[in-house]
Amino acid sequence: MKVIHHVFDLHAQPGKVWWALTEPDGMAAWWSTQVRSDGAGVGSVTHWTFAADFNPIMKVTVADEPVSLTWQCIGGHEPWQDNTFQFQLAELDDGQTRVRFWQHYATELSDDAYGTYNFNWGYYLESLRLLCVSGTGKPYRVDAG
Repeated sequence: MKVIHHVFDLHAQPGKVWWALTEPDGMAAWWSTQVRSDGAGVGSVTHWTFAADFNPIMKVTVADEPVSLTWQCIGGHEPWQDNTFQFQLAELDDGQTRVRFWQHYATELSDDAYGTYNFNWGYYLESLRLLCVSGTGKPYRVDAG
């Protein structure tokens, strides 16, 4: 199966990135403005609202604050069913954090599908970076469509 992988550095501490990845207010500020979560620990579930058939439901399978977070898609978007999404955070010597992201596919998809998802992850990971650095991300705005 194919894997999407992104790596980037940002000028923020790992705790700030962890907040953005695990707390509802943080998550709503970089991926989708409409999010419902029952926590950040292992077993917690987050419902994301975007549009049409893309409303992933993620279950936390690994939560090692502030180093490693893994989600598994348990519903809300058939092509992502059972995919895992892994974030690894590493504090660098210069006050930055290195973010490593992987999306591991459970089902083989077309090259165009991977290309679309990869492009979108690039956009939203940049939104995560902007949120952590400037305080303002560029999430999908449910009310704007």
